[in-house]
Amino acid sequence: MNSGDRQATFLKKLDAGLQRCGFQSSRMLVGVSGGADSVSLLRGLACLSETGSGGSRATGSFEIVAAHIDHQIRDDSTDDAKWVRSLAAELNLDCRVETANVLGRVAETQESIEEAARKSRYETLLRIAQEEQCGAVAVAHTADDQAETVLHHLVRGTSVTGLRGMLWSRPLGGDSTETGVQLIRPMLEIRRAELEDWLAEIGQTFRTDSTNNDDTLTRNRIRHQLLPTLEQDFNPQIRKALGALAGHATEVSDLLRSLSDQLVDASLIQLSDESIRIDCPALAEQPPILIRETLLTVWQRAGWPLKRMGHREWQKLCELVTQSGGAVSLPERIEARRRGQLLVLSRESVSLN
Repeated sequence: MNSGDRQATFLKKLDAGLQRCGFQSSRMLVGVSGGADSVSLLRGLACLSETGSGGSRATGSFEIVAAHIDHQIRDDSTDDAKWVRSLAAELNLDCRVETANVLGRVAETQESIEEAARKSRYETLLRIAQEEQCGAVAVAHTADDQAETVLHHLVRGTSVTGLRGMLWSRPLGGDSTETGVQLIRPMLEIRRAELEDWLAEIGQTFRTDSTNNDDTLTRNRIRHQLLPTLEQDFNPQIRKALGALAGHATEVSDLLRSLSDQLVDASLIQLSDESIRIDCPALAEQPPILIRETLLTVWQRAGWPLKRMGHREWQKLCELVTQSGGAVSLPERIEARRRGQLLVLSRESVSLN
């Protein structure tokens, strides 16, 4: 494939990704860390946003605002911010650079650095998007990231919902659409190698985050050790297979969610930050997978933490619904107890002092 064909192919895939995300806004915020993935996203979207670029582009013209969040974790993070600002200026794009006190958040919430950085990043991107009147926030997750996410969920223990991996589009700020901002991932079917080849073809440099090589982080071990081993010794197309699995799981999950929403309406008695009460007879005759999905739906509506809830924990809750008694201690200081016909879940308040 020659240089012109490679460039056209990348832009065509990116445009198809925008369509898959349902992007219809006239103004988009693009998260840019300075790494290869986000730089290719920004450069590619800049091409597509120009009238006449991208060939038979179906998404129409739109405006772009670049955004960089300095997590203040690495000593050279301010260099990344300056570099992104310079790139945006080169592309004649507005750029917002903001800081997030991730380490301070970790000290207060006891979250992992990864989780604190992710939450801080999305909270800041949402605020900037609202201030800049952007209907969507685009982030640079790739097909490789999707494969890593599905594997990460498998290793940790997950349900069909977890096998979906990352969604092409979702409301930013939670399950509700009240914020009016969508988080979109238009590169979910583009391999990292493809975008790096494209950047090389157009002569675009990028920054390298040293933490990407830190194999004390589970995500990096999956990227550098587990996936390459699966690729070499078991299936050369493992990343594609995991992406297809995520697609199938999304279809199943959508069906389960529709059914579980109906069951939540029929069984939920009380919902608050500290307590959930569920009428068990309304659920007990359902298949276990649907009981677990209904419990997950309630959990999400309450805004309770999900990270440490694996299949074993959901199964224990499912058994409390179908049995006449018992109690279970769950992560994040959550207690579940069967009381007569009710399943009662109580969450101890987290003190930040």
